[in-house]
Amino acid sequence: MSIFSMLFGRRSKKEVKSPVVNNVEAEPKNEPAQPKDNQAQPKDNQAQPKDEPKKQEAVGNGKAHIYNLIIVDESGSMTHLRESTLSGVNETINTIRMAQNEFRETQKHWLTLVLFDSGNNRPDVRTIMDCVPIDEVGEFKDYMPNGCTPLYDAMGESLTALRRRIGFDEDATAVVTVLTDGMENSSRIWTAERLREKIEYLKELGWSFSYMGSAHNVKEVTDLLSIENVVEFSHDDIGTNSTWDRDSSAKLHYYRRMNEMYNEPDCCMSRSEKIERMQEFAHTYYADRVTPERITKLEANEIFVFGSNADGHHGGGAAAFAMREFGAVWGQGEGLQGQSYAIPTMEGMKNLKDAVERFTTFAIIHPELRFLVTRVGCGIAGYSVSEIAPLFKPCVRMENVCLPDEFWRVLGLKMNR
Repeated sequence: MSIFSMLFGRRSKKEVKSPVVNNVEAEPKNEPAQPKDNQAQPKDNQAQPKDEPKKQEAVGNGKAHIYNLIIVDESGSMTHLRESTLSGVNETINTIRMAQNEFRETQKHWLTLVLFDSGNNRPDVRTIMDCVPIDEVGEFKDYMPNGCTPLYDAMGESLTALRRRIGFDEDATAVVTVLTDGMENSSRIWTAERLREKIEYLKELGWSFSYMGSAHNVKEVTDLLSIENVVEFSHDDIGTNSTWDRDSSAKLHYYRRMNEMYNEPDCCMSRSEKIERMQEFAHTYYADRVTPERITKLEANEIFVFGSNADGHHGGGAAAFAMREFGAVWGQGEGLQGQSYAIPTMEGMKNLKDAVERFTTFAIIHPELRFLVTRVGCGIAGYSVSEIAPLFKPCVRMENVCLPDEFWRVLGLKMNR
């Protein structure tokens, strides 16, 4: 069983009626107008974004058509992150390929990979892979950071092209991922206002958007563009590796939810019902993975993870609280007990590391549970956050494990809650 999934209750369907035009349910609103020629001139004869396709009869074959769009900053400030970026993109490709293999009966995946920079003897926006079936995608190698940051042009051009490619296929959706380490500074065609209109329109169609940002005011940019799924990463290899891990786990979790939807018995949803479900999946693409500072109650599937000792003498701190509130057992020094899980921390770093690995394995085989890890080892045991947090690095790729905010920061991520 994969480490990235959790069980979700089946959502009841709503009967939603939508107007139909030429056998195709109408879109939620008109496509925003594209930037005009007199707004800005593209250099090197780059093509202007084209109009939307004419409506056509929707095609559905009972299989989700998932168009993965990855937009990556190739400006000069990404130079020292080149290797970790290459590794992250290729790992994401492997995640999509794994999903294609696991969910072949319910999904078909394509990949579009777009790079952007300006001020070089190459196009500002480069499409490296254009809607390539994931089975045909090879290793990504062509990444040479240089120049400035035409973020808006990269997003606007690639979103327009993908929307035109998808047309009105009722089983199609897009999963859009953006990675950048700087604010917009050199777009010539697209403005923030136009791009926001485009994104909001596509979100109404069920498209998912995630933004991984570093070294700039990430919240300001994502608020401006109307993107809610956001992670800010530290401007180093640790942060870059962690943010790609975080996004890969979110992607596979999203694909699993799509698989569940298309596997529902007698599943025969209208276009509007499919869009409604996709909007839900998109809205929660990045689940809340930060352990609350104060935990007073647990949901039925939640587990309180605390530091203990080998003898299971839960005499103080989080251990005493776990025994009093969540079913921890006196004399049990490790493992699941009630709605709590004990990790022994008093027997040296090697034993602690081994215990964390056992916890990780347990969490992997129990995706139906959600584990709230507290500041394990950072209390009576006397270890620092910088010593303990790296032990939980594998949990970055586990959607059912929450970590304290301090742990996430050591792992290079500032989570948007």
